[in-house]
Amino acid sequence: MISFDLLCPCPVHMMITLILLGKVSISLEDPDYKGLELDVFCEKHEKAAERLVAFEGTYTGRRFLACAEPEGHKCGFVQWVDHQWPPTMENALLMLWAMVEESKFARVNDNFESAFTIHNLIEEKNKLDANYDKLVQDVHQLMDMQEDRVVDLSYVHANLIYLQQCRKNCWMI
Repeated sequence: MISFDLLCPCPVHMMITLILLGKVSISLEDPDYKGLELDVFCEKHEKAAERLVAFEGTYTGRRFLACAEPEGHKCGFVQWVDHQWPPTMENALLMLWAMVEESKFARVNDNFESAFTIHNLIEEKNKLDANYDKLVQDVHQLMDMQEDRVVDLSYVHANLIYLQQCRKNCWMI
């Protein structure tokens, strides 16, 4: 029995499926093909093999049996139930996975651009807040100056009235 892993998260443009030892293919849960295969056993753990369906690269959709131990304890046992896909199907799967990877890359890129835009907007908002605070401070200062002018003007006006009364009184004498 062959023990190998079939990974395909390589760069999209390479479209290569790596065959590495020691790991089980990424799989998905299929209600029609799940549970344990009581006729096939993992050699290392001597436990019934788990039924899985591959969900990566050119092996997507192929059923296989694998070590049933929890993640991190798997020995890498894999036995394919389905035959290899025809080359046209493998090419189609590679193209679909390439589209998925490009979509992921585009989403990550969009998220990065959005984060950058949000950062710039927050900086701009902080600058506007600082300018607004400075503007409010300047307006308060102008209002205070205007009050001082009004007080000064009323003082001048009161002195003017006083002087006018003094003149009248001086003329009367």
